[in-house]
Amino acid sequence: MAANTVNRPGELQARRLESVYEQLTTLLVHSDAIRRLRATGDNEWSVMQVLGHMVEMIPYWLGHCRVMIAATAEPPVFGRGPDAPERMAGIERGSNVDPKELLGLLNDEVEAAARAIREMSAAERSKKGIHIKLGEFTVADSVERFIVAHAEEHLEQIRAALSG
Repeated sequence: MAANTVNRPGELQARRLESVYEQLTTLLVHSDAIRRLRATGDNEWSVMQVLGHMVEMIPYWLGHCRVMIAATAEPPVFGRGPDAPERMAGIERGSNVDPKELLGLLNDEVEAAARAIREMSAAERSKKGIHIKLGEFTVADSVERFIVAHAEEHLEQIRAALSG
């Protein structure tokens, strides 16, 4: 592990999140994918709906990380169910927005999140919260599970949708 990654524990997570965006851009801009962006299968989201969700979910989970960091007493409770209105609105928004505009919005969210992740101190990353279904998480664990790995999972979902 590089020295600057050890001194900046969020660096690897930030790079992975940025890599998701770079790979998505390559998939969507440099392929014939444009004609398949809005197609859906049974119980599947379209590529555009996945992108709309990603634009919404990155700042949503980062906001919860900020609440955990700011907490001075008991660890805050955080999370939501799959039918949360803001989540559903993000998915719906993806259905109705121009692909280039949506990629631009995703780029803005990825850049802001990567910057915030890089700026988190070790003390901030160790702060805790209680997820409504999964229990105790540190900020670092939340960044990993709910932002970075979540974005990577959606990248794979988009790859599968475009290859199918």
